Amino acid sequence: MNRTDAIEYLLVNHSPFGTSPTSGRFVVGDMWLSDLRAQTKAVNSAGGRLVVACPLWNPLPVQESGSFGLATIDPREEGFDYVPLPPYHSFGGWLRARTRARASLARAVSTAAIVHLGDGAHPVPLDQLAWPLAAGGGRVRAYVFDGAEVLPRLQAHADSRRNPAKRAALRWLVRRREAFFRRAIREADLVFAHNAATVKRFRDVWNERCHFFDRSFVTDENLVPLDRLPAREAALLDRSRPLRLAVAGRQLKMKGTDQVLDAMKAAMDRGANLELDVYGEGEDLPAFKAQAQSLGLGARVRFHGAVPYGAEIFARLAGSQMMLVTNLTPEISRNVLLAMALGLVLVAYQNPGTDDLVRDHGAGLLVRAGSVDELARTLLEAERDRAPLVTCLRNARELASRNTLEATHQRRAQLAVDLARSRRR
Repeated sequence: MNRTDAIEYLLVNHSPFGTSPTSGRFVVGDMWLSDLRAQTKAVNSAGGRLVVACPLWNPLPVQESGSFGLATIDPREEGFDYVPLPPYHSFGGWLRARTRARASLARAVSTAAIVHLGDGAHPVPLDQLAWPLAAGGGRVRAYVFDGAEVLPRLQAHADSRRNPAKRAALRWLVRRREAFFRRAIREADLVFAHNAATVKRFRDVWNERCHFFDRSFVTDENLVPLDRLPAREAALLDRSRPLRLAVAGRQLKMKGTDQVLDAMKAAMDRGANLELDVYGEGEDLPAFKAQAQSLGLGARVRFHGAVPYGAEIFARLAGSQMMLVTNLTPEISRNVLLAMALGLVLVAYQNPGTDDLVRDHGAGLLVRAGSVDELARTLLEAERDRAPLVTCLRNARELASRNTLEATHQRRAQLAVDLARSRRR
């Protein structure tokens, strides 16, 4: 299809781009780029043309990119158009930027047949600004709930404030945010959710226009080939070697790395032969390093820092045999399906967003969230009796192959473009 005849698909997102010294080129987080490439391919395949509107930072620090590393791109070479939005980092910054943000969004929305909005951004979400702008004109409004269920996070943040006035104000904002979510679900032409907990929370307003997809960052690039599975199974069963564990992501208390270290120590004290690789940076990383030393795990734990998302991190993770996902909030970690794709046995804290997926397919081991004792027992038993882990590995790889990033975006894009095309007719 000629690009000029394509259905214009506007994606409004809080994940930022960054300025580059070269005209027409921008800096972007590597994981965000991977997702954008999959969305571009899906939208083009469905007969659309992707336009991306997101904040433009100058400069873009890697820790603010939502990714492990940064890449420099030309959006036109990638196959999409870019609309820069003014950046803001605080409520005061938002007050200064909102007029320009509204004007930029209004221009972008005016030519779009589909407007895709999501539930992210801080401290003021872009979706609440763009939602009324996208109403009318026969446009398709698609609202997307991503893997992280944001309301529990916002509520926990509000409850943690010591100042009563600030605590009350933030709790009011959480209630206002939930009310907007309900409004968006009722008014949207399409709703896409990637966390089963979201569906359960909004069951009273969920309707026939709402669709659920398991969240996935799995691509053909990181799906372990079938002919390599026997070698991975043999390494997993070899008890002459330690069972190698991996943790990957932002190193924050809410991710539970400190609990992994405590559980590892408890399991090793009972005879488990374990090693751990930790990937990622974060404000609590120094505390985790000190904890590993104080527990006497210095020789068994390696901290690798940030590793760019892509072939390098996939190759490093493939050197481990088990991925631990110990998030203490009900977000869906990208590492759940990524571990399955790479041929790592998944051990995860129970999470309403992924429990059914893992349990129904026998694709991993679930542990009661926050229970260090139960996590330690799971690691001990897994290291002593590795045969059941092979079954988990096989089931998980088959599940990951059916839930790829490309397939998810393709189904979403086709639904939106088909609806926009029917309205055009």
